[in-house]
Amino acid sequence: MSSSSLLYPPKDWVNQKIVLYHGTIEEYAENMTTDLIDVRRGKPYRDFGPGFYTTTLRRQAEYWAYLLSESRRAAGEAAPAAVVEVTLPRTELAALHTLGFIRGDFHAEDFWSFVSYCRCGGVDHRIGGTSRVHGLYDVVYGPVTADWRQRAIFEGADQISFHTDAAQSLLNASLRRRLK
Repeated sequence: MSSSSLLYPPKDWVNQKIVLYHGTIEEYAENMTTDLIDVRRGKPYRDFGPGFYTTTLRRQAEYWAYLLSESRRAAGEAAPAAVVEVTLPRTELAALHTLGFIRGDFHAEDFWSFVSYCRCGGVDHRIGGTSRVHGLYDVVYGPVTADWRQRAIFEGADQISFHTDAAQSLLNASLRRRLK
C-alpha cells in the first residue's frame, strides 16, 4: 500500500531529528538550557541506573515535572514545574552504544533482570570486554516501570536515559529549550 492511498499519510521520511522531553522544576530547567547537562548528577536506583532521563512524550514529562514540583511544595519549597525539550540528530544518536528494550511484559526476563540489577544499586551496565567508562551503555531506552518488584510497567510510557560522557556531549551539543 502506498502512502498516497492512506487516509492520513505521514510526512515523508527524511531521517528527522528526534525530540525528547525532560520533566523537572524551573530552577533546574534554567540551568539545563543555559549551562551544560551533567549525566553524573542522576540519582541512583533508577530503572536503568543513574543518568539523565527523557521521554518521547511531552505529557509524560509534564507529569514527572508536576510530581517533582508537588514533592518540593510538600517540603515547603516553591518549585514550579518545567519541561525541557531536547532535539537530537538521529544519526548522532545512532552512533552511540545503545541498549534497547521493546517489551516490558511480565515474561520479558532480559528487561526485568536489567531493571532489578540497576534498581538494587548496580552502577555499571556490565558490558564485558569494553574500554567504555565503567562498562556503561551510552543510552538505554525502554518501558517505564510502575512497580519493578511486581514486573509492572506504565502502559504507553517510555524512557530514554543517557549515561556516559559521549551521551552527555550529544545532549549538550543539541538544541535545548524550556517549554513550561
